[in-house]
Amino acid sequence: MIVVVDPGVALKWFVEEPLRPQARSLLANRHEVIAPDILIAGVAELARQKARRGEITLEQAEPIVRNIALPAFISAFVESPQLRNRAFAIALQCGRPVHECFYAACAEAAKAPLVSADEEFLQALENEGIPVRGVPLAQAEELAGP
Repeated sequence: MIVVVDPGVALKWFVEEPLRPQARSLLANRHEVIAPDILIAGVAELARQKARRGEITLEQAEPIVRNIALPAFISAFVESPQLRNRAFAIALQCGRPVHECFYAACAEAAKAPLVSADEEFLQALENEGIPVRGVPLAQAEELAGP
């Protein structure tokens, strides 16, 4: 099954934090994980923030940034220029940041569920009738394997 993930989910593959088992289940269940290419920047920023706050060391942060683009984690990246117009429209409709809405646009285009730990974001998509199946990370293990 194809699934779209956001940076908050992807970071949990590398860092011990709540919902890590659910995030890792996406890999263990051999889902085809895709994301907009901006995922790399999003994960790098989250790793930087965690290192700055002392939650992880620089030695832990650097491999996260180096490895996030490996096929073992992300099967395919969707180029952000292909998603920009729809992401912008979703952001205007939902009142959410445009960078978040790239993930919804990607899921919509791929007709795939969007897995996110940001339940407020998923709720905003649902409330505005955006045709995306939002799956809270806490329920990711319920997704069927390929």
